[in-house]
Amino acid sequence: MWRLIVVIASVLFMGYCLVESFVYYSMPLSRREEYIKTHPEILKQIVNLGLDLQGGMRLVLEIDRSHLEKEQQKKLLDRAYTVIENRVNKLGVAEPTIQKQGQDRIIVELPGLKDEKRAKEIIGQTAQLEFMLLREPLQLEKAINIIDNVLAGKALHDSTLATAKDTLSEKDKAQQNLAEKLFKGAEEGADTAKKEKAKTVDTAKTLTVEELAKAASFKELLVSVQDQVGVQMDNVERVKAILGRSDVREALERAGLGGNVFLWSHDTIKVNAFPYRTLYYVKGTPEMKGDAIKAASPSIDQSGFRAGAAKVDMEMDARGARRFASVTGRNVNKFLAIVLDSTVYSAPRIIQKIPLGRAEITGSFTMEEAKNLAVVLEAGALPAPVKIIEEQTVGPSLGQDSIDKAVMAGWVAILFIIIFALVYYRMSGLIALAALAINILAVLAIMAKLNATLTLPGIAGLILQLAMGIDANVIIFERIREEARIGKTPRAAIESGYKMAFWTIMDSNLTTLITAFILLWKGTGAIKGFAVTLIIGLIISLYTALFVTRVLQDLIIAKHKTKLSI
Repeated sequence: MWRLIVVIASVLFMGYCLVESFVYYSMPLSRREEYIKTHPEILKQIVNLGLDLQGGMRLVLEIDRSHLEKEQQKKLLDRAYTVIENRVNKLGVAEPTIQKQGQDRIIVELPGLKDEKRAKEIIGQTAQLEFMLLREPLQLEKAINIIDNVLAGKALHDSTLATAKDTLSEKDKAQQNLAEKLFKGAEEGADTAKKEKAKTVDTAKTLTVEELAKAASFKELLVSVQDQVGVQMDNVERVKAILGRSDVREALERAGLGGNVFLWSHDTIKVNAFPYRTLYYVKGTPEMKGDAIKAASPSIDQSGFRAGAAKVDMEMDARGARRFASVTGRNVNKFLAIVLDSTVYSAPRIIQKIPLGRAEITGSFTMEEAKNLAVVLEAGALPAPVKIIEEQTVGPSLGQDSIDKAVMAGWVAILFIIIFALVYYRMSGLIALAALAINILAVLAIMAKLNATLTLPGIAGLILQLAMGIDANVIIFERIREEARIGKTPRAAIESGYKMAFWTIMDSNLTTLITAFILLWKGTGAIKGFAVTLIIGLIISLYTALFVTRVLQDLIIAKHKTKLSI
């Protein structure tokens, strides 16, 4: 009974893991894009499709080391990888794949990408590491209130705006009149708002009336995160849409806040078990560039109350040291954001003036996080260009064609296996087919739980599982037949069959597993996708062939003690 409960519980758990995948892929393509915006966490809960199945772009990047000295080549690949990863994340592609190859190459796969030209421009540009001051809390609060006023459709009438309005040029006055109409339109209803929206230059980033109603208060989308503000991941797209609105930008400029910008943190943090991204409000002009950094390395604090904690040691060149001393001297107790390609990696507080260009960055981060921050600091001074040496584009229709052919191949394989199993092994064949169905279900469930990506070679590996799963059952059934022929009872024949087949099945699966792990270790792209599916399938195959089928066989023998259908 306990074995039967285990089987039923495992099947229910597999179904639970695949619910989100079923919901997502049952939607039409256009609906999926909208669903991702409101439920970004869905991409971490489903079986994602690879580049070859949903279309997209594959780039091979190479670092040019030809003009570098030996000292400059240290950790160059890691630094380049960090820069590329940050840029790829800005493209908004679901589940991109970025991996190192050898000593000089980085492979980037962007499934579902539509704007290929923009992708190449962003990935191929020069790295920009900057140090930017965070704005004071009062300025942040003022910006939030202005944005809320825009969303509420209120005109701003403080004295600063009144003074500024008198000195506006004719062009600026025209822009302000347009903004005031937009504010008024938000109050008068959907029809007027739509008309004014059509006049806006940046309509692509303007919220719809429905979204405007949802975002009645910008402040309600923000929460306090330590010394900053954060946005729950479910609301990130809504906040981006609000900050991208032309009327919001115009209102901030008129209020004298146009020189400041909102930037997102690179990493997410958890607040009450919910994921958040920190939203920083920084001075638009950087205090200094990252090319002044000579070296950065993680270390452990050896003294004081922070002894044993991770930190980052940073050293600058002579020119950078002078500039850094000036910046830190004027801004003690303020926060200085470390920004790589418009993404904030850290925002430490300036405790004192740093005169010699040697600084320590401390905080509540782990040693791994300290290593990553050190790589980011050095990446800003990347001395070698990264070139695109290979480019491959897969269209969505070609991806769908691949899926259709793979599904057809799968159905043909299943049909032949069903015919073979039922004709040759009868009731035992039906048991093998039930185990096979659980096998496929389990592979997909584990892939969804691990957030693995299913590729075309992965589907080939999945189809291969059909044959390998039946193969294990064939070995067991033939052993049971041999035991039955020498006169053993059905229960004894089953007992002996499973016992004698155990090591044969283990040996064959183990040797294949070793090969699959080597493919996973050394392979890239498509080979790795095949290896992942094969490894998961082989492990599950052992469970279904040796445990699930045994439970089902015992159930049938319990009812038909003298009859064995094999």
